[in-house]
Amino acid sequence: MPTMTTAGYTPPKGSGPSVPNREKRPPQRKKKRRRKNTAAIVSLVIFLIAVFIGSATLYIYAQIEPYADTFYPGTSLAGYPLTGMTTDDASALLSQITGEAVSGWQFELRYGEKRYPLTAQDVSLAVDAEATLDPLWQVGRSGNMIERYLNLLMARNTPVDAQLVLTYDMEAVDALLEQVRGDVERDPVDATITFLPGNSEPFRFTAESQGYVLDTAPLRSRIEDALRGLTSGQLDIEPEVIEPEIYQAELESATTLRGRVTMQLEADEAAAANAAVAAAKLNGLRVEAGETLSFNEVVGTRTEAAGYVVAAEPAYGPNVSGVGGGVCQVSSALYQAALLSGLEVVTRSAAVYPVSYCAIGQEAAISDQGLDLVIRNSTQAALFVTSRVYADGDAQFVEIQFIGEPLDVRYALESQALETTTPTEPVYVRDSEGRYATYTDERVPVTEAMTGYSSLLERVTLDAQGNETARETISEHEYEPIPQAIYVGVTKREE
Repeated sequence: MPTMTTAGYTPPKGSGPSVPNREKRPPQRKKKRRRKNTAAIVSLVIFLIAVFIGSATLYIYAQIEPYADTFYPGTSLAGYPLTGMTTDDASALLSQITGEAVSGWQFELRYGEKRYPLTAQDVSLAVDAEATLDPLWQVGRSGNMIERYLNLLMARNTPVDAQLVLTYDMEAVDALLEQVRGDVERDPVDATITFLPGNSEPFRFTAESQGYVLDTAPLRSRIEDALRGLTSGQLDIEPEVIEPEIYQAELESATTLRGRVTMQLEADEAAAANAAVAAAKLNGLRVEAGETLSFNEVVGTRTEAAGYVVAAEPAYGPNVSGVGGGVCQVSSALYQAALLSGLEVVTRSAAVYPVSYCAIGQEAAISDQGLDLVIRNSTQAALFVTSRVYADGDAQFVEIQFIGEPLDVRYALESQALETTTPTEPVYVRDSEGRYATYTDERVPVTEAMTGYSSLLERVTLDAQGNETARETISEHEYEPIPQAIYVGVTKREE
């Protein structure tokens, strides 16, 4: 029953409406319970992560551990897989797949019938096992466990194949190529011609031959490629051809008669003998293309020691004589032959007065004191000269020929002469030697007065039918008139 007090009624505890006590708070058990649940969840997550990491680590370890002492998956050597092999296994495989190829390697260079072999022993050919296998061994072995595992996955997806690393001695190859070069290379040889005037076959020939030069760089590259690929082979050597400058066919075609002159000698026996000496020196002469022929250089100084004698020299005027007289007939024949052969005449001198042995303007005076006849070989081939003095009955003749490149035209010489005045006053000559006059009252005419002339020499070009196609002036010359020579003695008569 309720207890009554003076203060009034006091309801029993727990009955009636509760009045909140603002000064005291009841304990928060629910929040504590939530915190405990969160901590448990976090712990569980951490535990699960640890379990996952541990499991992953164990998995990764289980994946890479089998290859601690072997090659990783995805590695291969020249197409042969190395996965799971030890280094000894890989070395054995390397020897197996390369041994025969290395020891049996050979290469041969061929040139005609010659053979130049190279063997593996010659070039010290070998496989560098360490350099070949080490890059494959290093695949997947760098970094931490995860990096190694990632490398393992990459190798499986992207295989790594290594090629052989070979060693060889290229100096041996170079030595062989130098030997080959020495055997192959040679200079071209020009055809030659020998002139034997007077023989039934005056020209003898030697044939030309080609030259060769060898560039060994491409050969060296081919050999090294074969070494790197361990492929045996052979290669034909093909040197560069060097053609000669002169061919026998060209020389044979350049032995045609270009020009010929036959002139009758109009002189005494001594002059004919001198002409024969000079002609013999010209006979067999060879003048190369572009070179010159000097009459004086070839014939030499006219001396008695050289075989010349005293004879008349009509090219220098009447009654003139000297050692070597008559030689001008040979030079004149040579001059005409040069013009008929279409050659260039560099130097030529006219006679003092027209001579009787050839047409006016066609003579070539020469002397030891400077007058010379110089002819240039203006063709593209060698020129050959034949020269002789021969007898036909009682007459003596000099014959000159130029032999060389064929002419596609023919030439003829035409001389024209125009008279000038004849001197009227004679010339008196003191005959101190007494050759014609002895006494001072003697007047001995030795020569007659000679008329002067103006001459013109032209070379006419003719076609195959003999028709004129061109005309050129070769020389114009004035021959001065020569007065009569009267010799007067120098000795007085005794009374």
